[in-house]
Amino acid sequence: MIISVLTRRLREGNDYSDFRAAWLPDEGFGVPTRVVSAVSMDDPQEIVTIGFTDLDPRDAEAFLARIGPQEQLRSDRIAEVVEPGGGRGLYLQVADDDLTDGPPSL
Repeated sequence: MIISVLTRRLREGNDYSDFRAAWLPDEGFGVPTRVVSAVSMDDPQEIVTIGFTDLDPRDAEAFLARIGPQEQLRSDRIAEVVEPGGGRGLYLQVADDDLTDGPPSL
């Protein structure tokens, strides 16, 4: 599982609905992908998206090359509603813990 974390700040005059309209992809990614989006409780101009893509890390480069043109279009649309900068990271999942009833066993 590859996890992507992106933080963005909305441009003045834009809200989450503007971001979402720009952010939604024109087509699917072709691999199981789920994205959680969140707005900061302290600052509604700050948005975080966390993506979970069920992809072997060895296939990541080919995957990114395949979706590159589609992602460039999305990136251009998103740039119109968010400020330059922001943070971006790709991570390899190493754990998935359910803490509902206490800590998991080691």
